[in-house]
Amino acid sequence: MPELTNNQTEVAEETCSFCNGTGKDPFGIMSWLSTCCVCGGKGVVLMQTPYTRCAHCNGTGAVKTFTCTTCMGRGFIPVPSGKTVVCDSCGGSGDDSSAPAMACLKCRGRGFLLVTENNDRGSDAPER
Repeated sequence: MPELTNNQTEVAEETCSFCNGTGKDPFGIMSWLSTCCVCGGKGVVLMQTPYTRCAHCNGTGAVKTFTCTTCMGRGFIPVPSGKTVVCDSCGGSGDDSSAPAMACLKCRGRGFLLVTENNDRGSDAPER
């Protein structure tokens, strides 16, 4: 049964995308016995609902052989409350066009921007 946090959002348990639920380091860098750095060897991660697949790593939790910096290796990111639009800088891919292994600087690799009252095209943060 999912737990409720202070702000009454549910928590869901998902299979760790980085290790595919094995609990072991998928790249075996330290040793084939090493535990996964994302789930701590449990094979599952907890996600605040609602959530969506990470655009930067396509839900794999890894970019090349590195842990995805957008979702911290989970493969999923929380969806903010409010209206969102596709990032016009990366087209929703979450990747920087000049270096695909880097996250988009405008949306921080999420692929979407939160629409604010002052800016109907989307913004990463409220305007000052």
